[in-house]
Amino acid sequence: MALLGDAKMVRRRIRTIKRKRKLYLTVQAPEILGGMMLNEIIATSKESVIGRTYETLLADITGDINHQFKKIRFKIVDVKDSVAKTIYFGHEYFREYEKSLIMRGTSYVEAIRDVTTKDGYKYRIRVGVYTTKRINNSRKKAIRRLVFSLLDKWASRSDNETFIKDMIFGKIDEEIKKVARKVYPIREGTGIMKVKLISMPETIQSKQ
Repeated sequence: MALLGDAKMVRRRIRTIKRKRKLYLTVQAPEILGGMMLNEIIATSKESVIGRTYETLLADITGDINHQFKKIRFKIVDVKDSVAKTIYFGHEYFREYEKSLIMRGTSYVEAIRDVTTKDGYKYRIRVGVYTTKRINNSRKKAIRRLVFSLLDKWASRSDNETFIKDMIFGKIDEEIKKVARKVYPIREGTGIMKVKLISMPETIQSKQ
């Protein structure tokens, strides 16, 4: 009887050890952003991390201190050996940074738009326009129309890789500032505040 009891205890211990066994995987940034190795994550299996999102500061990837207020999101889509492969899933500024841009006696114009790149990637983009003084609703609507038109045209003529880089590194921000100034003078900070990947082409999804 004692031997049977001991055997059961051993089996329980083996099962407990198996349950506690962890995998250490290194997250890799997408190739379009350099493909650098980031921090490690802990998982119970390779399959369990597929679909998980990972956040880091853009400054950690670019080494540019001007990017320290912007966090970038990746989505894990595959695991090769001990490396978790990712795609770009979006980015945004810290809330504290956004709040610092709000000033009394001025206006904040928010423009949210869903756009699709020419190769079928769909994004939800939130733009913030900060004016030098308070403006009325008609001017706010005019700014939104110009921003919507700009985003639609830019996405429709860009492939996914180009569009991501233009969003992250400020190329689209500069054009947003130009079109917004046609309606009213604006302040620094105007541009894309948040981006989220909504969907991908079915052919890409089927490969993941």
